[in-house]
Amino acid sequence: MIIDMHCHAHEYDEESIVEFISQGILLVSVADDPATSHKNILLGEKYKGSLVPCVGIHPWEASKYSAADAEKLVAQALENNVKCVGEVGLDRLFVAKTIDKQKSIFQRFLEAARTHDFIFNLHTPRTWREVFELLVKYDVKRAYFHWYTGPLDLLKDIESMGYFIGINPAALIQEKHRRIIEKAPLSIMITESDGPYKYKSLKLNPFLIRNTIELVSKIKEVDTRSVINKIELNAKKMLGLI
Repeated sequence: MIIDMHCHAHEYDEESIVEFISQGILLVSVADDPATSHKNILLGEKYKGSLVPCVGIHPWEASKYSAADAEKLVAQALENNVKCVGEVGLDRLFVAKTIDKQKSIFQRFLEAARTHDFIFNLHTPRTWREVFELLVKYDVKRAYFHWYTGPLDLLKDIESMGYFIGINPAALIQEKHRRIIEKAPLSIMITESDGPYKYKSLKLNPFLIRNTIELVSKIKEVDTRSVINKIELNAKKMLGLI
């Protein structure tokens, strides 16, 4: 099984989603706001077992929402047996001006995690350690740092807590992400696409994950089947499937 731990499936048409799934790709679909959270819930019901829905408020959208909106999403997740919150987190790189609003919203999800054991699918540009420390403070058990390009010295802390990092097709052209592949143990890596986001010359999509796996295989000097199997195992741990 190929794992896409972070994509925006709600932005694809039905034909594309069916094609991804038919190729043996498990999709974890993150949300941007309440509307896309609702779309994910519907997709999760329709493609149960092949698409894992998440609810959340993206840090880029935080200025439009409040902690009360996050509270409503928590209730919606519980009503629909949704275990994943994402895309959530903090961003001091692209939207630093809204950091206080971001914190207010993120804190509500963190508080809910203490009693409901949510899986966190995280957005953390320039807040990697800050978010990590909040996860520990709120006793979050399962967390995934999407498209990790953070400090190398934080990798050991992430590993020690049983958290995971996202390996993205961007590594095909992004040197700092390739360095993460070089330094991080395979035991904390999970593949993702972030599709249909466009990064420089790449139109990211789930099919590019196979190229990512080949790159990881080459860098880590491990055969591709072993990489696929290990990442699948990591994903199942993250999603509570084993």
